[in-house]
Amino acid sequence: MTLNIRVIAPDGIIWNTPIEEVVLPSTTGQVGILSGHAPLITALEIGLLRIKVNQSWKPIVALGGFAVVKNDTVTVLVSGIEEVGKDKYEEAQTILREATESLSLAKTTKEKIEASQNLKRASARLQVFQFLT
Repeated sequence: MTLNIRVIAPDGIIWNTPIEEVVLPSTTGQVGILSGHAPLITALEIGLLRIKVNQSWKPIVALGGFAVVKNDTVTVLVSGIEEVGKDKYEEAQTILREATESLSLAKTTKEKIEASQNLKRASARLQVFQFLT
């Protein structure tokens, strides 16, 4: 049995295909979904969304949202996505260092929240490279 996934962003449908497995970046931790999973609604954090198709993982940086699992269908509504190219590893490392430094220098609550979001996004971008090799 397989799952069906639909990943929907504000600018359109990103994925709409049968898959083997998905790992969602839930606000309570990573949630793995296989065929036959119990119904679920979960909020998504900025993080790595992994989709397994044809025995291969396809990583996407999800920029927060919600996911609904029901009857072997996973519907993911995201605020946005980022795809990371194989040639961007050094750039991703630099951005992560800068985001970490920015968070440590943040003074106001607003600066801390923005820096924290940027750090999550930078960290997720770097995690993508584990699945691109």
